[in-house]
Amino acid sequence: MILIRIYVSHSIRGPKGKDATKADMEYNCNRIKLIVGRLRKEFPDIDFYVPAEHENFVYKAYNSGYITEEQILNVDCAILNKCDILIIFTPFDDNKIQGGRLIEKEFAIGKGITVITFPTLERIIYYLKLHLGLEG
Repeated sequence: MILIRIYVSHSIRGPKGKDATKADMEYNCNRIKLIVGRLRKEFPDIDFYVPAEHENFVYKAYNSGYITEEQILNVDCAILNKCDILIIFTPFDDNKIQGGRLIEKEFAIGKGITVITFPTLERIIYYLKLHLGLEG
């Protein structure tokens, strides 16, 4: 039984922004997918939504001109609006919240959705266990 829905915000382009290569984006997406894989094992009753798991479709649609960056973020915020918590991955090499992460953060704050930032897997596990009373 799903107890809570968490949207996991993360960089796709990272600090390079529009200069990011496909390899940079794949690295960022793979990194968060590994982290969330561990979170799902630790917290099987949490429904984690991770944009990186859908990036192949989004990348192809964006590069083909079918959707804009603004439209992508509008859809992301519509999904976030159905979640209980926004957690934002802020690794030490990419800890400035900007771009899509900033838009998602501002949207969540405006909707009264709890926002948590985390630089490491260990810290988000600790937070979820301690502050939300969730058992792993």
